[in-house]
Amino acid sequence: MAWGRRSLLRAVLLGFVAQVALANADAAADADVKSKVDPPAAGSTEGLVYEAIDKQQVMASNITTAKPGKKPAIEGWWNSKICTVSGEYCVFTNRRLQKGRGLAMVTRFEDFQKAERIEEYLNKGENKIEEEGLFTETEVVDKGIGITATKNIRRGKKVMSWSPVLMIHTDFFQNVKKKSERKRLLEAAVAFLPDETRAKLDRQRIQGLAPGEGRKTRTIEDIILGAPFEVNFGYEYGQEGHSRHYAHYPEMAVVQHNCRPNMAYHIDGNFAIRVTVARRTQGGEELTLSYIDPLWPRYKRQAWVQKRRGLGKPCSCQKCNPKGGDAEIKESEERVKKIEDTLAKLKNHDSTDITEEMIDEFLALVDKESMHAKLADFYENAAMNYNYLGFDVKAKKYADLAVQAGIIEEGPESNSVIANRIFASDIKGHFSYRFTLKRKRNKKQ
Repeated sequence: MAWGRRSLLRAVLLGFVAQVALANADAAADADVKSKVDPPAAGSTEGLVYEAIDKQQVMASNITTAKPGKKPAIEGWWNSKICTVSGEYCVFTNRRLQKGRGLAMVTRFEDFQKAERIEEYLNKGENKIEEEGLFTETEVVDKGIGITATKNIRRGKKVMSWSPVLMIHTDFFQNVKKKSERKRLLEAAVAFLPDETRAKLDRQRIQGLAPGEGRKTRTIEDIILGAPFEVNFGYEYGQEGHSRHYAHYPEMAVVQHNCRPNMAYHIDGNFAIRVTVARRTQGGEELTLSYIDPLWPRYKRQAWVQKRRGLGKPCSCQKCNPKGGDAEIKESEERVKKIEDTLAKLKNHDSTDITEEMIDEFLALVDKESMHAKLADFYENAAMNYNYLGFDVKAKKYADLAVQAGIIEEGPESNSVIANRIFASDIKGHFSYRFTLKRKRNKKQ
């Protein structure tokens, strides 16, 4: 059953929220983040940053088609006819989006049609740094160019937002076996972008974003898989497969990886990425994101960074290389495993061995592991289980904290934030209040 994967709060309340969202013609689907070091298998999002987004389809039909090799029209949706040998994936563009910022896609024709229908939403994404002078580009050891805070920054401070310039179907890397064929389509897609946009993307071809000794050139495939943000155009009735795509935001290349980052992000209903400070940050501190699941074990995190981001070196963040050495690494690994195991129990409403002390310990472990960019899910499940046991004061506290964290990690209009607001507004009136205690009493009878 699905209870093992999702809290009862989401199962019941989100049904109500979904109806409200549909009434407003603006539905959003849940984020699904899993783990894998290598490029994902067909239909898998394991280990990759993932945001599922369904939008009302705004009908349009102005696709321009040209012969292979011709440059795209200055405006409008354009079918290049540059495709894989199988014909399944082709290059599509629209250079007028975002006032000439443009978008290139390598995808299936039916997914391209979906993108065409939501042009109105794609045009609403914001492209900006929220506050000039908030950070500066600096050289970071073993990473290349990164960004550093120029002053103290409070938690919840918005940093930047960007619209995508590339969208690549996630199955493309798995289904197209020849690397040369993948390269041909990806290079064609980049070549069709407007000059200014293409220049921003081309800057990333030097690993680390700056020339120098030991730096290697990167392919577009390397660039995409090194920042694997995912979006989803959603399912349609009778459709097989999925519509998940890697979305690339070239300005994000200066935001380096850390397994315990100080910033979080979400992808909004217009497919724009929004980055927010997840914990108070000091001036001179590097600003970072986690591009993988923070619950991965250390060996897997290090392997992914070495392959995708670390200039050929394993992850060198403080969590992977603590001052305490092997002893501290072992303690951290044990905490992460305990967090994972407890979270699985908290998400299963049929669990019968949950206690107040277990939830208290779970939250203490989360705090010890500095998981500031992944608190919403932890707090939501803690609040729900406190309420199951009748601890309404603690349930209220962590439901409110889940709302605060959710705004940072998922956006203020996300289903989880709305559901937790409802939950926090009437803890004792919520169906979950003393749920476990009532069930145990019924079993005895």
